[in-house]
Amino acid sequence: MRPGDTIKINITSINSEGEGVGRYGEEGFVVFVPGVLPGERAACRVIKVGKNYATAALIKLETQSERRVAPKCPIFGRCGGCQLQHASYDLQLEIKAQVLHDAFRRIGGVTPERPVACVASPKQWMYRNKTTLPVHGSRSGKGKPLISGYYERRSHKVVPFTTCAVLEPELERVVRDALDYLSSSGFTGYNESSGTGDIRHIAARSGSLPRDSALLLGCVAAKDPDARKFGKLRNLRQSLMKHNPSLRGAALNIKTDAGNFIWGPVFKPLNGSRLVRQQLGGYQYDVDISAFFQINTAQTEQLFSYVGELLRDFASGKILELYSGVGSLTAYLASNCEAVDAVEEWRPAAKLLQANMALNGLANVSLHMDEAERFMRNAAPGYDAVVLDPPRSGCAEDVIAGILRVAPKGIAYVSCNPATLARDVARLTSGGDYKLESLAAFDMFPQTAHVESVALLRKR
Repeated sequence: MRPGDTIKINITSINSEGEGVGRYGEEGFVVFVPGVLPGERAACRVIKVGKNYATAALIKLETQSERRVAPKCPIFGRCGGCQLQHASYDLQLEIKAQVLHDAFRRIGGVTPERPVACVASPKQWMYRNKTTLPVHGSRSGKGKPLISGYYERRSHKVVPFTTCAVLEPELERVVRDALDYLSSSGFTGYNESSGTGDIRHIAARSGSLPRDSALLLGCVAAKDPDARKFGKLRNLRQSLMKHNPSLRGAALNIKTDAGNFIWGPVFKPLNGSRLVRQQLGGYQYDVDISAFFQINTAQTEQLFSYVGELLRDFASGKILELYSGVGSLTAYLASNCEAVDAVEEWRPAAKLLQANMALNGLANVSLHMDEAERFMRNAAPGYDAVVLDPPRSGCAEDVIAGILRVAPKGIAYVSCNPATLARDVARLTSGGDYKLESLAAFDMFPQTAHVESVALLRKR
């Protein structure tokens, strides 16, 4: 098998990237193919051949799954944002449950005692309450110098933003209007190679209070703008409000370094409010444009209620929560236990956590503005449970070692990455002190290959 060859393979499963998996030849060489489904036979063109696997592009389907559906998005297959729009929703849920199960079997060396089920999202389309888009390059002579959109699969090439089937419609409209305003005002997009240009990212977020929709807009600039451009940015919200009356505020963020983290350390208010209010169940939260907050509000309510029930029978005392963010899960925990120690390193989020606990009348939460790794090096025993929701990369060794030293009765681990969750659960259970008691999946990101999951470990 060589790049450029045409091959025919039977697709047997879907991997964690949403790609079809098939085997070729007598040796059963693994081939990954985007855009195909289990049970289909595909003619493909080989793109790359590695030591253990190959990647290929679909040419045509020779047999088609009965569970294949027509994608809603006109650029599905080019845009890397969604990977499973061509699969029926019941199949998407099965795929995600299987991805989580397989990760634990392969990486964690643990086979869950009960079959993993994936809890369906109340909304399958138009569910995202936030978007952050890179802004690149220029199209000279066309009057639209900004190119913005989601990245192509496994690249930093932008597919221009037109419409998005999983984004709340108000966010879609305000982003398009903001891009038009910035383009006509003479702003340039960011060039990653040269480090030049004005605008690196544009972000929009919606609130979720009943009968009171509200939007925030944010621009991430590569440098502090001069007085003329800052004046243009100050006028951004007022210029957009005619067609976007729910736009409550706009903010500017300055990021001068070349790292992949979107936000820089400096925020400047432009016009209006810097906060928008979210509601989950009986709790309310103020969030700014940069803070992490789950993007599927209705599904988050189901997820957090589930975590609260998991802990109810043995975590009525003191809980340690790592990676607390603005306190969205913290409120659920604090309402059902004696006290919560909440650890969050991102200063804007940590300040909002304090305010949000006061907003909800919760006085039993102590904030520790610190890195989880540093906090756990010195953490002492005395917690009924440890609850954590780390980034996709999972936990550093210091966090795992600290949890084992603290030795809580239970550990509730929320994750958006089955692979790192399985790895960390294997590390936590390897000494025999903890046992995997339950594993569940929640479809936080319909139409994509991503899955949110919760593992409960109980001390033996």
